[in-house]
Amino acid sequence: MIKKIVLLFLLPIFVYAINEADVDKGQTYYKFILYEKLNIKGEEFTKLYTQKQWRELFSNNSKKFKEKFSKNRQMKEFMKTAKFEKIVPYLKAFTIYYAKDSNVVAQCEE
Repeated sequence: MIKKIVLLFLLPIFVYAINEADVDKGQTYYKFILYEKLNIKGEEFTKLYTQKQWRELFSNNSKKFKEKFSKNRQMKEFMKTAKFEKIVPYLKAFTIYYAKDSNVVAQCEE
């Protein structure tokens, strides 16, 4: 019983550490890949939507995200690549963490 209680307290700490790494990777991917295609600063980009809205955009294989950002030709081409599919989980973590309704401010230079 005590082990279960201890695990319940430690699990959120472990999950937070994993998510923090994902957020950092997502921020790096945004800065070095998406920024040049969208020309929107990372902080402005993440504040476009709430956490719930970002989750919805990235659901169903990022279907709504692709629809929303495919108006940009460079993004449309990039979103067809395997590289985009590889970085989606990190972009999702980044956008949700710094979303409009988050109290966290992104420290993006771009």
